[in-house]
Amino acid sequence: MKVLNLKPTKGVSRENFIFRGIMELSIWDLGGQEIYMDRYFSEKKRELVFSDVMTAVFMVDSAADEPRLKEIFDNFLKYIFEFSPQVEKVYVLLNKTDLQESKEDEIYELLIAKLTDDMKTKIAFTPVSVKEGSAQHRLIEVLDYKIQQNTLALQKLGKIRHMLDQLKTITLSEYFLFNQPDGLIIASTLGKIELHHKLQFMKLEIGTLESNIYQIFTKIMNLSDSPLSPLELSTVIYESDNNYIIVKEVSNGSVLMIVTKNKTIETFKTVIDSLNGEDFQNLKKFLNKDEF
Repeated sequence: MKVLNLKPTKGVSRENFIFRGIMELSIWDLGGQEIYMDRYFSEKKRELVFSDVMTAVFMVDSAADEPRLKEIFDNFLKYIFEFSPQVEKVYVLLNKTDLQESKEDEIYELLIAKLTDDMKTKIAFTPVSVKEGSAQHRLIEVLDYKIQQNTLALQKLGKIRHMLDQLKTITLSEYFLFNQPDGLIIASTLGKIELHHKLQFMKLEIGTLESNIYQIFTKIMNLSDSPLSPLELSTVIYESDNNYIIVKEVSNGSVLMIVTKNKTIETFKTVIDSLNGEDFQNLKKFLNKDEF
């Protein structure tokens, strides 16, 4: 993700997406420019902005001077807990700590000043850097914690892990299911993969190759007087000295990566057979359900 030239949010930006392919999120990003602040806290707007919040994140530019920062932060806390009492903790990200002019310690002391001990327990401060990626990783940690609190998401995750374990038992290979929209892993046969591994799926750029193959395929079908049907790229196979790596699209938003334990024809055949078997079809149907 390129973050060096990101433009500041103007007003309220809303976006819906499926985190890790499991939990649906509605993100409200509130621009931090002073022109918008009074609108958020106004009697007309504050209930709309601060109601029905499940996770509250307050990001601070630790390298900038903001005379109204304490006032804004106190109002943020006041209306979050007033209109969304279900919020257990506010996550404060002290951004740009990678810069020499960062004053995260001073800002921390400023923000906690005059807060009650009870209120302090409801706030989690983290020094981060969007440029270095630590801010993104912290947000992923927060959302992963929310998944653990979400019964429906846990049920879905448990079902997926069970299906992957069944495939592993048949093929003696490791399986990794990735969510394409955010690039994060959904589940694997290695169990939970922590953030510090930074395991993310990189989207393949194969448009040109796919087009060339279709042109050749069209000519072959015409020459052989055979019916022509559309092509779709469903499986990509890589190999190392000791392994086969098979990548297959499971649904519109998920990709399965399989890493074999060895590089034998028997192992390869077993994996390919499993991808045409009942267990894989059950996984595919589950991931393509409307409610999923």
